Amino acid sequence: MTRVVLVLVVAVTSAAVAVALVGWFRPPDRSAAAAAPVPSATPTAASTPTADGLGSRLSVFRPLVLGSTVPAGERPTPDEPSTVDLATTWVAPSDMPQTGRLLHVSIPGTTSHFTARDALLYLPPAALVADPPPLPVAVVMPGQSRGSGPDDLQNGGHIEQTMDAIAELHRGLTPIVVVPDQLGPESGNPMCVDGPLGNSRSYLEHDVPAWITSHLRVQTGAAAWTIGGFSQGGTCAIQLGAGDPDRFGNIIDVSGELGPSLGDPARTIARGFSGNAAAYRAAQPLAVMARHGHYASTWAFFTAAQLDTHYGPAMPVVAERAAAVGMHVTRWVLPGARHNWTMARAAIAAGMAWLEPHVGLAPAG
Repeated sequence: MTRVVLVLVVAVTSAAVAVALVGWFRPPDRSAAAAAPVPSATPTAASTPTADGLGSRLSVFRPLVLGSTVPAGERPTPDEPSTVDLATTWVAPSDMPQTGRLLHVSIPGTTSHFTARDALLYLPPAALVADPPPLPVAVVMPGQSRGSGPDDLQNGGHIEQTMDAIAELHRGLTPIVVVPDQLGPESGNPMCVDGPLGNSRSYLEHDVPAWITSHLRVQTGAAAWTIGGFSQGGTCAIQLGAGDPDRFGNIIDVSGELGPSLGDPARTIARGFSGNAAAYRAAQPLAVMARHGHYASTWAFFTAAQLDTHYGPAMPVVAERAAAVGMHVTRWVLPGARHNWTMARAAIAAGMAWLEPHVGLAPAG
């Protein structure tokens, strides 16, 4: 089984983080993935901090960059490869920056006509050299609450520090991370479906990938594309990952729900599906997986907080079904954690580190 370098980011104050662990673990086999999860300290071989030199750098919170200029070297070519094994072929140039860059970018709803706020774009050090390699890409979404949006992935999730730490372990290599606005300007809950609350699904399945492939040097195969998110974003991740495996070969579901919801089925059907109960049932991830059948090439990372009694119970149900239909499933329950950004930034860090070997950026053995 593949061994994965795991970087666990644990909040130590409301505004600072530190790297707590760099270790090895083996993802569970299929029988373990189908069993009920048992809370554990981490999916690693150790549970105490290590003196790896990263903690002091990560404890400094860096504000958002307000620029929006994508480096000229990131202009894609017509023949970007499906996948590349950069773990064995990449040689970092001597002038590569030590850290990545976080930008605000505008991704218009050209096809969906969905109104979205600016997205976040993280470019790792390897993307900032004169001739950058085509990299994998991860589309990661925030949760939904009053005022929430893409910036939450930095303000609460510390995505720049997390990705910089992973890049430091892997010669500047991480996926390019795109954080689109799946919620809309009012931070609503269009539930990543097309309906009366907005065509969020079409925005994420068509407009966002089209912008990525026309602006960035990214690999084009499903094995190089990841969909992920926290809370409502995690629900969207399993909806879209299960529904479009030819686009997204990897899923990171952090504390997602069983399916799209506005609080209860009646309200959800009335407001989100124009009263169409059949459409509501068809949009549930368990139904999407049942319709699709076997997933031969999808890798999925599911995580939940041990003390989360609202969202937490959904994780073993969805993960078990995903494993039953062939997805390669890894699960993690965070002990003593609740449904908040403290938990989410640790889980996102773990998921992004788990991802590295699956997308050819770290050794698989």
